[in-house]
Amino acid sequence: MANYQRERLPKRKYENYDEDSSSSTQQIRHERHAIPNKSLKSSKDATPSRFVADHYNSKVEVGVERRRESTIIFLRSFNNWIKSVLIGKYVTRDGHALDMGCGKGGDLLKWNKANIKSLVGLDIAEVSIEDARKRWSDMKGRRFDAMFNVMDCFSSNISDVIPRDTVFDIVSMQFCLHYSFETEEKARITLNNVTSNLKSGGIFIGTVPDANWIVKKLKSLPKDQLKFENSIYSIRFEQKDNYPPFGHKYWFYLKDAINDCPEYLVHFPTFQKLASQYGLELVYKKRFHDLYNEVKEEPHYRELLYSMRVIDKRNEEEMSDDEWEATGMYIGFAFRKK
Repeated sequence: MANYQRERLPKRKYENYDEDSSSSTQQIRHERHAIPNKSLKSSKDATPSRFVADHYNSKVEVGVERRRESTIIFLRSFNNWIKSVLIGKYVTRDGHALDMGCGKGGDLLKWNKANIKSLVGLDIAEVSIEDARKRWSDMKGRRFDAMFNVMDCFSSNISDVIPRDTVFDIVSMQFCLHYSFETEEKARITLNNVTSNLKSGGIFIGTVPDANWIVKKLKSLPKDQLKFENSIYSIRFEQKDNYPPFGHKYWFYLKDAINDCPEYLVHFPTFQKLASQYGLELVYKKRFHDLYNEVKEEPHYRELLYSMRVIDKRNEEEMSDDEWEATGMYIGFAFRKK
């Protein structure tokens, strides 16, 4: 079992894939506004986005008690704790927040505890937005205003749903940025949406799969194998002969959560270089396991580990090794707008 209260992570040697010297970073265009006008309205090839939207629309809101019965409950709790840490580190009291890819509103309590003044939530899945709107409406003791809109943040211009004079202190993208790396065009539209209404000095936080970790696992497989897995997740590639900076698709399954959805590798140096063209400077980047080790002894975050049931105070249950492995495939990051 994964006793993650102890120091259990050896230092890893990273593959060249995640180094800035990768030729991938040289393949992106250097014009910030290199987005065809037609793409600011809609993408001609909406099939992958529609696939993802349909997947999340089909997910039924089961309630807190049912979620606690999930076989990945500790993984869910850990990921929520990570998001709480990122929000806690970078949110400003009475701030205005934009949550791109807000889903069913799973972070509403986190925003409420952070004492923001207002929130705009955007998501491609219509049912998710309905659930988020209802969850906010039913929230007891809510201290912030909120509005929610259905929007494909990777293919449409944010000005379609948000007034141009709206200013945000923080933008959040949790477990969704990788969908934008289907094409460079979509990645640029996404970053344009992140920064268009973000104030100077404002913060962009998010979580994204660690492409370096994933590629290392892929390269360790026998030549004719394209899939690796454990009891709760699987990742299946279509090829491993080349590693393009955009559009490198894989299929991801996570028990009780994601049913074989297409995702895309995010080569982080490419992402960072692209983000710099939109005035974003990287200020924080940690793999989830490293982030955990960094802040786990801070009193506030330590108490959250217990209150969010990441760690069972009675030591009757704990995260499985397979859940712990799955949490290790993600990165938390923060950029500041110049």
